[in-house]
Amino acid sequence: MNIHNTLSKLFIKGLSIVLPIAVALYVMVWMIRSSEGAVKGILTMILPPGVYIPGMGLLAIIALVFVAGLLMYPWLTRKLFKTTDKTLRKIPLFGNVYAPVKDLMGLLGGDMEKKLGRPVMVTVPNTNMETLGFVTRDGTDDLPEGFLPDDHLVVYVQWSSQIGGYCFIVPKDSVRYLDISIEEGMRWSLTAGLSAPTNH
Repeated sequence: MNIHNTLSKLFIKGLSIVLPIAVALYVMVWMIRSSEGAVKGILTMILPPGVYIPGMGLLAIIALVFVAGLLMYPWLTRKLFKTTDKTLRKIPLFGNVYAPVKDLMGLLGGDMEKKLGRPVMVTVPNTNMETLGFVTRDGTDDLPEGFLPDDHLVVYVQWSSQIGGYCFIVPKDSVRYLDISIEEGMRWSLTAGLSAPTNH
């Protein structure tokens, strides 16, 4: 019985290491093949016969992404992108998919500290419990008058299921600021506390 339990634990530990790597590799291979197939038809029509070689589609997409990133620096181009972004968000059905993906990529692209703010522990009313959240707004700038009281702030609490979360308006004295990074806080939330933050 002990041997069976030991083998089971070893298998689960090994699976916890191998499975995330295998899934990540599978997703990357799938993305590469999908992007290559999507662009191949366009490149074969543009390029002279025999010039196309496998891998050019992926390189073209990478180059396009870098060019799009470079275009975000000039003021006029950023304004054009913002206008296009607002228009795409208003398109029925398409906007429902586009908006969350765009916002997620914005966080991953370096705006995480600016948009999520600092990690905090929020006291659950009428209990001795706390939950981890992220301050998303600590001021009334660009908000309608009376929408957010001066002594309140907005905190986002991520679900461990990774499919959403709650947005709370709470008193400032009900939060406790944490000395951890945004990434550590997100890992803590998404793994239900299994991933421990490092000491700073």
